[in-house]
Amino acid sequence: MKKYLLLPAILMIICIVTAFSGCTESGENGPAEFNETSEEESQQIAEAYVKNLDSYIEYHLTEPVLLESMTLRSPYSWQFVYEFDLVSEKDPEVIDTATITVTVIEGEVVDAVHAQGSRYKLGMPTGSMGVDSLLKKPFYGAEIFVYGTVSDLEKEPAASFKLNWEGAVLDVETVVAASGIEDIENGDWVIVTGELKAGKENKSEKESENGNETQDGKTPFLLAKMVQTEDLSEDEIFSSEMVQVNEEAIVVHEIPGNAATQSYRVRYEIWEDDLKVAAAEEIFENISPENPIELRVDDVKVGSTYTIRVLIRNMEGKILSDAEHVGGFGEEKVGQD
Repeated sequence: MKKYLLLPAILMIICIVTAFSGCTESGENGPAEFNETSEEESQQIAEAYVKNLDSYIEYHLTEPVLLESMTLRSPYSWQFVYEFDLVSEKDPEVIDTATITVTVIEGEVVDAVHAQGSRYKLGMPTGSMGVDSLLKKPFYGAEIFVYGTVSDLEKEPAASFKLNWEGAVLDVETVVAASGIEDIENGDWVIVTGELKAGKENKSEKESENGNETQDGKTPFLLAKMVQTEDLSEDEIFSSEMVQVNEEAIVVHEIPGNAATQSYRVRYEIWEDDLKVAAAEEIFENISPENPIELRVDDVKVGSTYTIRVLIRNMEGKILSDAEHVGGFGEEKVGQD
């Protein structure tokens, strides 16, 4: 009888030892303990990351503002979206808005997505180019937008003036139906919508000294159909919002100030690094604050910089917004304009 009772006892001891051994191995080789960082601590880490960016330290105008915080599926993981204004590195008279999405997991920043776009230009009307840029690389046969200051204004018998920028001078003549010409005076900043022509003969030595003549001895001039001087009213101002920046797409919304449904003429270019990948002019209909103009770049490449340039006009041709947005996924893009 004793012989038969001994076997169950031995089996019980083996089971206890095995179980104890299994528990010990689980403790040694099991998953590591989590760094139990709170949401408040994670937010402080994200904000410190933003404030330590070179672009923030050197160019910021406002403190980072927390726009959104999101709890992720992983334990002790959050995303925080911050925004701040900064001076553009490319043009000190331009104020940009940077939006940064920071992912913090267990107390460490593991990813940051940066987007930056122009908000407005200080003290100067917007436009596609200055007179100096146009004369260095004349662009014929298409509608263009040129800015500068007015001089030598003559309103009778036909309106004409000189457009000046950075030492360059361009003659401007108007078509009969040109709008806005009655409101301008010498010294005004203006945006001129028109077409560059190359058929004007030099009239004087002074004009030749400007260095504007083409190889056939003729001086280019701008035939204007609209001259814009007035400030935009509140309902004409557009605001911009980057609503998505990730590996799937970059999406920009241009939001009108006018609550009524309107149609707008939109000219845009999309650049991937130094390569233009799309350009078009379209009419966007039924646009309102609830249904903004949407521009998107699909299949975003990690590490590439994407630039979206947008010119918005009303159906009469008046420029309402001239903006540039820069975004990228996977690398710091703040400071690139």
